[in-house]
Amino acid sequence: MINFIRRNETLTILCIQVALVMLGLGLVSPILPQYGQSFGVSITMVGFIITIYGIARIIVDIPTANLTEKFGRRPVLIAGPLIQALGSFACGMAGSYWQLIIFRFIQGVGSATLTTSAMIMLADISSSENRGRIMSFYQGSMLLGSGLGPTLGGFVAQYFGLRAPFFALAILSLVATVWAYLRIPETCPVLEQQATPQDKNDITPPSGTSATGLKALLQNVNFMTISIVSFGLFFMRTGARSELLPLLASDRLGLSPSEIGIAMTLISVFNFLILFVCGTLSDRFGRKILITPGVILSAASIAMLSLTGSYWFLILTCIIWGIGTGISGPLPAAYVVDVIPRGSYSYGMGIYRAIGDLGFVTGPILLGWMADTKGYGFALWFNSLFLLATIIVFQLLAKEPPRILRRPTEIVST
Repeated sequence: MINFIRRNETLTILCIQVALVMLGLGLVSPILPQYGQSFGVSITMVGFIITIYGIARIIVDIPTANLTEKFGRRPVLIAGPLIQALGSFACGMAGSYWQLIIFRFIQGVGSATLTTSAMIMLADISSSENRGRIMSFYQGSMLLGSGLGPTLGGFVAQYFGLRAPFFALAILSLVATVWAYLRIPETCPVLEQQATPQDKNDITPPSGTSATGLKALLQNVNFMTISIVSFGLFFMRTGARSELLPLLASDRLGLSPSEIGIAMTLISVFNFLILFVCGTLSDRFGRKILITPGVILSAASIAMLSLTGSYWFLILTCIIWGIGTGISGPLPAAYVVDVIPRGSYSYGMGIYRAIGDLGFVTGPILLGWMADTKGYGFALWFNSLFLLATIIVFQLLAKEPPRILRRPTEIVST
C-alpha cells in the first residue's frame, strides 16, 4: 500500500489536499441541520441549505470540466478550495437564513471546482489496471479527513458554538489552497503525450463536439446506468446521512452533537477500513461484482436507521452503512472512467458529476419534505427502496468492461 502511493507523487499531493478540505467539511456536517434550525425554519427548509450546495455543484460541474481543458487542471484545483474558504467564512458570519443560503451556494461552487477537477486529474494519472486502487486511495484520503471531522466538529460546536466549525473549515480550505499552489503539478499535457495506444483505444470513440459527446454518453447504457447509481448514492448521502440521521438522532434519541458526531464518524471509519481492499479486488475481478452488494448493504442500513430506537442500534446501523458505502463508494467513478474514452475524460466526468449532484440536490429537499409530512420512517424507507431500484437497473443492464479483468499493473509515476 505504501509503495503504491510512493510511486505516484501526484496522487499523494491530491490525497493530502482533499484530506484537509474533507476534515473541514466533516467539522460542519454534524451541526449543519441544527445550525439551519437555529434560524427558525422547518426540516424542509433545512434540507434546502444542503440542496443549494448541490445546485451550485450542478451548475459548475460541466463548466469546471471545460475550464480544465482550456487552462489545465492545476489552476482549477487551486481556485476550488480558495472559493470554498471564502464561502465557509461567510457562512459562519451569516445573520439570516437567506444569507446562509447565498453563502452555501458559494461553498458549493468551490466544492464542485475542486472535486470535478480532481476526478479528471485522477483519470489522467490512472489506467484501467489500477483505477480501482487509485480511486480507493483518493476516497480513503477523503474519509481520513471526513472521518475525524464529525467527532471534532461536534465537540467544537458544543464548546464554541454552532458557527465555530465554519471558521475552522475556512482555515483548512486556505491551507489546502496554499498546498495546491506549492505542490500540484499539471497533468493534462504530459499525459496526452505519454498515453499509450491501449489507453487511447477505449470502449467508445472520442467525440468531436460537446453535442455529439453528450449524445454518445446518453446512448451509452453502461454510462447511464452507473450514473443512475451515483444519483442514488448522492441522494442517500445528503438526504439520509447528512440531514435525517443527525435530526433523527437528536429528536428521537435526544443525543448531543458530540454523540451524533461519533456515530457519523463510525461510517467513515468503516469506509476507510474496507475500501482499499475493495479497490484492489475490483482491479483484479471487476467493478460490478463489488458495486452491487455494496449498494445493497447501504440500502439495508437506511432501512435500519428508520427502526433505530437506541444509541447502540444507531451505532450498529452506522457500522453497516460504513461497510456498504466503503465497498460501493469509489468504484462507480472507476467504472465511469473505464467506459468513456480518454479524449472525453473531462466532459464525461463533468456530466457524471452533474447527474450525481442532481441526487445531492433532490435528496435533502424530498426526504426533508417526506419527514415533515409523513415522518422519518416513511422518508427512510423510500430512500432505501429507491437505492435498491437503481442497483437492480445497473445489475440487469450494465456490462463489465472486459479490459479491467486483466492482471493489475503498478502505477507509473508522473
